[in-house]
Amino acid sequence: MPVSRTNRSRSSLRAFRPTVDARLEDRVVLSNVSLRQYLLLSHRLLNNPSPRPARVAGFPAFTKNAPGISQNPRVIHAAAIQTIRGGQAVNVAAVDGTHYRIQLAYISNTAQASAAEGAAGLYAQGSGTTALGTSQPTETPQPQGTVRVYPRADGSVGIIVDGSTANTELTINPLPQPIRKGYAHSFAYGQANKNNALQVSSVTINSGNIGAIEGFHTADLTGPLVASGSQAIDRIAFRSLKPGASITTGGDVNTLDVLQGITLSGTNVSIGRDLNLLNVGRDITLSNGANFLVGRDLGLVAQAPKGTGTGSNVLSLNATVVGTTTPNQFPAVGAYILGNVVINPGSELSITRAIDQQMYIGGNVDGGNRLLFAQNNVPPDANGLSIPVKVLGTVTL
Repeated sequence: MPVSRTNRSRSSLRAFRPTVDARLEDRVVLSNVSLRQYLLLSHRLLNNPSPRPARVAGFPAFTKNAPGISQNPRVIHAAAIQTIRGGQAVNVAAVDGTHYRIQLAYISNTAQASAAEGAAGLYAQGSGTTALGTSQPTETPQPQGTVRVYPRADGSVGIIVDGSTANTELTINPLPQPIRKGYAHSFAYGQANKNNALQVSSVTINSGNIGAIEGFHTADLTGPLVASGSQAIDRIAFRSLKPGASITTGGDVNTLDVLQGITLSGTNVSIGRDLNLLNVGRDITLSNGANFLVGRDLGLVAQAPKGTGTGSNVLSLNATVVGTTTPNQFPAVGAYILGNVVINPGSELSITRAIDQQMYIGGNVDGGNRLLFAQNNVPPDANGLSIPVKVLGTVTL
């Protein structure tokens, strides 16, 4: 005869409290404290958001002394490397416990589309003949080239790309922390306080040519990046360029995106030909003979937004439009720098030939006489003025 729930003993009900090791999580806080204590503990943890007191209190719950599980991951003193896909990608476990995948991908070999070609599916053939939407390829070719990654003693990694072409892009993306089976309800306190950016101490493109190098939110460049080929690079993107970083290219760079700031000390950014768009989210600081050199023009060809970066039309997108406006009121930019530009004695920011689209600086300029360019080709604004460098703050020489 079945036993009703009202006749069950209290001990049998409490015996079903789930646990993490084989069933569900142990409701320690809910079952062993009063509602007032439960809310008081929650209030204290909300006022002190550090993960340490939460881990000590065990709220949310986590597994203690579970086999194969450590809430304080073992310290590694060099990045761990795992080659996958025959060398087309590498998994990296950084010294802070974060994980990344560095991989090569394919960039379509299409010309810039006209409006008519765009209406037919953006499959340009370069001859001016509109292609049918049905003629687009149905699969992505395998990228050409391989990537090798080597750890350094300071915890950073060096990257070498072999056999790449202008149709190859190198991307650095974060990977989630793996969760072992049966431990999904154990809170991962070991994931706290990680910087979520891979320190890249060198990038060497052995062929000299590559389509893009992208680590906009995920990688800091701390050493040399060398791509000496004459073909254009569509995009180079990093979270920041730190002291010790340098960039050397033999051809054009369509877009150089730096999410945070550029801090160079004794090293150079040297673009072989044109730099069509420079985006910097914070300051540019050049010191100890560091130089930012553009071999020809700044802003020769307007660029569309790429990824989460802005394009040459950023001013028109962010400006408040009131009444009747003209495109000249919101000019295209060749450089969009949100912070200050500091050029210390012995350093320079130099455009060898001309500024073709406005250099926009949202902060101050310190060392304005060391910001050099030969010609001003910026179109005139609504007032008939051609302003090559617009500075919202103050300028000191």
